[in-house]
Amino acid sequence: MATLAEISAAAADPDLLSRVISAAAEAGISAPQQWAETNIRAIVTKAVTGGSDTIASVYGYAVATYTPAPRPGENPAAVTDEYIRTAVAAANS
Repeated sequence: MATLAEISAAAADPDLLSRVISAAAEAGISAPQQWAETNIRAIVTKAVTGGSDTIASVYGYAVATYTPAPRPGENPAAVTDEYIRTAVAAANS
């Protein structure tokens, strides 16, 4: 489970937000930027694996693990495109 600090950090990451906007557009969501900005905290807290992983928890792991810390919101190896697509779909249902 992600901490509140991890949720806040993931939600505030402009690189991650940009990727979420792209995923929302790809999913056919109307006004994807507005939708993503409005729903970013819900999106980063959605389960993205069969377990308890969320975008916020894998984001937090990337920040804690990689030194020097890469920009996890930009790095598809840290927060995968599939995780973002899964979370966007869950938040949009």
